[in-house]
Amino acid sequence: MAEIKMSYIFIEKLEHESKGIREILLEIIDTVAQNRDEELISVGNVDIKYRIIQKQRSKRCFLEMVSTARVNKAVSALQKVDGALLKSEMQKYYYSIKDYDGISESFCKRLYPMYAEFERSIRSMILFILTKAYGSNWKNETVSEDMMNVIRENAKGNVPLNQVLENMDMKMLESYLFDKRDIDYSAKINSDLSAENLEKLEKSEICEIIENMRPTSLWERNFEKIGKQDKWEKRILEIHDMRNKVAHQKTISNEEFTDSRKKIKSINKDLEKAIDGIREDNFTEYSVVDILGNFAVLVGNMKNIIQNQAAKDVVFGFNAKIQEVLGFSIEEYNKNMNNALNNLNELLSINFKRTKFEIAKSINEIYGDFAISRAIIKMGSDVEKLTHNMKLNYIDDDFDDKS
Repeated sequence: MAEIKMSYIFIEKLEHESKGIREILLEIIDTVAQNRDEELISVGNVDIKYRIIQKQRSKRCFLEMVSTARVNKAVSALQKVDGALLKSEMQKYYYSIKDYDGISESFCKRLYPMYAEFERSIRSMILFILTKAYGSNWKNETVSEDMMNVIRENAKGNVPLNQVLENMDMKMLESYLFDKRDIDYSAKINSDLSAENLEKLEKSEICEIIENMRPTSLWERNFEKIGKQDKWEKRILEIHDMRNKVAHQKTISNEEFTDSRKKIKSINKDLEKAIDGIREDNFTEYSVVDILGNFAVLVGNMKNIIQNQAAKDVVFGFNAKIQEVLGFSIEEYNKNMNNALNNLNELLSINFKRTKFEIAKSINEIYGDFAISRAIIKMGSDVEKLTHNMKLNYIDDDFDDKS
């Protein structure tokens, strides 16, 4: 259980005809408290320890309240007293200054780890994508010299490559990702659209070069696979202002806390998903895309080899079904990659004068070597129906050499 403290300084604004500030404050507190004695206030079955300090004939008064109940209960109880003090009609008699805002402190403490996760995650995502696109030259290719000068100035010296993004505050990082960048038109015209090239280029190719000369942002050039810029820019900007409040321990309302918590959890979840996908694509030896790519190439090579229409139906039906079951275990799939490709290579050398029965049997063997039986069980009966139908359609009394 954490201790949550609220304290205020009250200054007399208008003298009451019969009550001092202390008496006015206690009267307001009694409107929301079930019980009160000299040390404790009970609000919603939550005990709040309080004290009011005021010198005789002083126009200033100090109020402190502390609760050690569970965080949510303590916050709720203190908010009721806080709201009463700040919204009472009796407020015409005093100025109120919140000296210590433990409610906002509680919100900041709960939001801060989420914002820390966000900043680390977005830097991680940027590095995964840019190092793949530009290698070790990513800084020179994407960070302008003007921006680097600001980074060096803030860091008071040269900045190592691995600390470039760390030395960008959020405003600079947003500018880095989303600001449109002009193109060196003169260089483009003299190279891509030189007189020599124009004689060789088709109209569509010239239009594409011109289109690529439009000012674009770093996000548009490199991050579109994650999502459209307008969507991500809006989400990041929405959490920016609250992030500053959290970082600088400013006042946060209950509504702001609830809304911000929802948004930051959502964007962190999407960043984690994006990073997992990029990491798999960047560093896994065989990705699902690679495997399906190889399979597609092999199937493509079969188009002119396989003359039997029934055999074509089997091969291309199998290829289509593989693409439908991308949700199965990548580890299981990768583990059996070599066996699968070996069998596919054997399939290429099949004498296609074999019976349809033999071709169907070979395809079923490949199907088994992809070792996705567990995934098939999890995914339901669709793939099982494929195998079943293959057997029904091709392994029957009509499958003989008469056809």
